[in-house]
Amino acid sequence: MKMGMGSWKKVWSLVLIFCVWVFLTGTLSAAAKKPAGSEEVPATAKEWAEKIGLDWGPKYWPTKPVRGGTYQIANPLYIGLMNPNHWPVNDWVSISYFYDKLIWTGAGYKPYVPFLAESWKYLDAKTVIMKLRKGVTFHDGTPFNAEAVKYQMEWIKDPANGAWTRAWIEPLETVEVVDTYTVKFHFNRPWASFAGIMANVPGYMISPKALKADVAIRESKKLAGQVDREKKNLEQAEKEGNTAKAEEIKKKLADLEERYKKAAALAEGAKPLDQFPVGTGSMMFEEGSPGNYLKMKRNPNWWFGKFIGKPDMPYFDGIQVNIIPDPSVRLANLRAGKLDSMAIDPSQYPMVKNDKNLNVYSYPLNWVVGLRFNTKEGPCKDLRVRKAISIALDRKALINGVAFGLGDPASGPFPYQHWAHNPNLKPLAYNPEQAKKLLAEAGYKNGLTIRGYMYNTSDAQTMAEAVKNMLAKVGITWQVQLLDPAAAAERMRKLDYDLATNTWTWIYDPDLLLTGWYDPDGGFNFGKSNNKKVIALIEAGRAEVDEEKRTKIYWDIEQELYQNCEDVYLWYPRAVTLFRKNVLGWNNEMYQKLKDIQFWTHPLWFKDGKR
Repeated sequence: MKMGMGSWKKVWSLVLIFCVWVFLTGTLSAAAKKPAGSEEVPATAKEWAEKIGLDWGPKYWPTKPVRGGTYQIANPLYIGLMNPNHWPVNDWVSISYFYDKLIWTGAGYKPYVPFLAESWKYLDAKTVIMKLRKGVTFHDGTPFNAEAVKYQMEWIKDPANGAWTRAWIEPLETVEVVDTYTVKFHFNRPWASFAGIMANVPGYMISPKALKADVAIRESKKLAGQVDREKKNLEQAEKEGNTAKAEEIKKKLADLEERYKKAAALAEGAKPLDQFPVGTGSMMFEEGSPGNYLKMKRNPNWWFGKFIGKPDMPYFDGIQVNIIPDPSVRLANLRAGKLDSMAIDPSQYPMVKNDKNLNVYSYPLNWVVGLRFNTKEGPCKDLRVRKAISIALDRKALINGVAFGLGDPASGPFPYQHWAHNPNLKPLAYNPEQAKKLLAEAGYKNGLTIRGYMYNTSDAQTMAEAVKNMLAKVGITWQVQLLDPAAAAERMRKLDYDLATNTWTWIYDPDLLLTGWYDPDGGFNFGKSNNKKVIALIEAGRAEVDEEKRTKIYWDIEQELYQNCEDVYLWYPRAVTLFRKNVLGWNNEMYQKLKDIQFWTHPLWFKDGKR
């Protein structure tokens, strides 16, 4: 979401004074007519940018970026853990300031943009070779290279490291270092999602030095405890006069002490990654105070700015993320000039959409809001009941009443701008009379009572009331409870519901969502969906590396989910971001087209270089 332009000038050397005068007169005249920010991207990066559709010229922004100032923003929660492979992470935007990815997504959320990876290709369905970008260093000075990629993937796969992303790279068998900037990935099965996963959390590149130190910190603590225990065991054995046991413990203790010594040496002076991130990104960690703020400082050696011929990137000297839980307080701070930008809750949109002191931008999110059916048991096992519920809900009215108009009616799990979205499907039309007929056919002519839950937030309560009222009009009584996340998760696991909340955020590679929701072994298949056709198509989509064929598979999956009313797909939300007038560089049209890669290659700046 960040946009920017650097500046550079050609310097000419002239010998004759007269020629200097003539040349400069013409040059300055031409320069006066040349739009600001129209500098050419270096030839080395131009082909890369053109293939993606990126632009830093006047089409993007008419004025030249200015360096300086600390950008003040706010979030409701502190970032959480700053190793992205450890949970929880509450602020993925800040994570992406610290860490660059191997691959970014572009138009349609397709993972086609080479970033830290220069290129990749399938040698066969189970092997990918990847070329890496040269001249990149981590914030701690460690070089980014093939060994760094290999170590990180092995680190994620090691259960001892507690990476929540380990299951994401389950098909990855080994990583082979071909040369300093080339790696070969070997899979245990055909893996079509490889690029999509590398454009997601596992693709955030972390300093191997920092990762190894992090392991050493953990190991030294564990070994210190083991050494202490064995010393006590030795003392007890000697006290008992058990010489044989004492000798055995001494050998074990000597080994533990040697291992502890090595781990402690590696851990000396090291800082845990969960609190001190080390990536290659545009910003570096400066200071954190959980519950209060997170401070970042500009990375003066960010490789991308130099690559694109704009070494002033990023333009802010720093970024401070202020923790302000109350959205109304965040908005008050923005209007008072204490913040420079913020994302708003939908309920705040009517208050700000016509505010002339702010720039207000709305754009679609890669989310889907819906409701989950229990398809294993109860009335929603019947397709007629599921369809009746689906068409008893007026999607447009829900968007206007619950989301304040910030959304688009949904036809399936993938938002309309996503490459896996089936464009031939239209959202189910609101039809309460047909819903009543379907219920009668299913044996519920005199009405039906179903149970369910939503989260106990104000937005969810509003949605629950709206859905409940719409269902009541066709004879369905929805006994809905508002629960905290822990209680909701318990109800989910026990399958103790008929119809319940169901939202998926940040939809990138389609296999993550589809496996999660509709594979019998999926971690989020709490509705116990067991659609054999969908399951077979999910398996086919995982293995099909041909892009066109894979797209068709996901269209077929959406078609089957649609016809079978597997769940209720209500709307695709839109977000709204506010900027104060002195913040420049956000091109909403380009962002909506190119998504994440536009965000991260076009940093913002202050109009005069300061707040």
